[in-house]
Amino acid sequence: MTSSDRTIVITGGTSGLGYECARNLALDPRNTVVITGRDATRTRELAATIGAHGMALDLSSRPSVGGFVAELVAADLPPLAGLVCNAGVQFTGRTLTSDGMEATFATNHLGHLGLVIDLLAHFTAPARIIVVSSGTHDPDQFTGMPHPLRATARELAYPPPPTESAQRDARRRYTTSKLANLQTAYHLARELAPHDITVNAFDPGLMPGTGLARNASAVQRLGWKTIARALVVLPGVRTPRGSGADLAWLVAAPDREGITGQYLVRRTPVRSSAASYDERVQHALYGDSLELLAELDARADR
Repeated sequence: MTSSDRTIVITGGTSGLGYECARNLALDPRNTVVITGRDATRTRELAATIGAHGMALDLSSRPSVGGFVAELVAADLPPLAGLVCNAGVQFTGRTLTSDGMEATFATNHLGHLGLVIDLLAHFTAPARIIVVSSGTHDPDQFTGMPHPLRATARELAYPPPPTESAQRDARRRYTTSKLANLQTAYHLARELAPHDITVNAFDPGLMPGTGLARNASAVQRLGWKTIARALVVLPGVRTPRGSGADLAWLVAAPDREGITGQYLVRRTPVRSSAASYDERVQHALYGDSLELLAELDARADR
């Protein structure tokens, strides 16, 4: 058993926002930090540089989620008190998982929801779940991204062929997944309140230079890592270090105890899009997503 008080898991903790959040949390001896990444060796090596634990996790794969949960539960770690749903993907064209699902929705939304559901029995209250969303979920904000789709979970998981350019369709899939993240966070906040588990959402802002553009072209990746970094002087544009510190505060600050169902920019609660507050849509998305997860589990058991 380690000498810390609590374990905090951060998905996608090998770079950018997740890494900076983990680094901040690991500075506090009360925290045992677990970061995840798809490459087991690289994740363990990066975790060691900040005094964290590294475990493999591919959110697009239900067996991988199950394997991660089993490894976490079997590890000799302090009680699980925090989960940061941070990992995310954005593609440049239609991409499918090995199960035939649209990969952005399957990873950013369904994978994280499945992880939460699988970990619920292992949290020790009071506990916190933080879901990383994005201002791109809101069509009333000028972000340069296509507006989210209005569709059921099944339609998002198994969409028809795109009716717009492949790149624009992929970008729309991303903003839609970020809206789904927020809708799910609000639903879970109500569901888990009686269990002393809070659920809040966080907008890290635009962070040039992060790994979100890993699936872009070589030229686009170079621009994202170099020229785009100059954009940090503009409102709404952040660095991973700054947003990572804010995210770490949100998951661990004592004065956030018991506060749930909020959407925060930096450290300030703000209103999200009108669509994100529709409880009927939230409930339908949640129920349909559970059905999709059950179908994936049934396939894995065959």
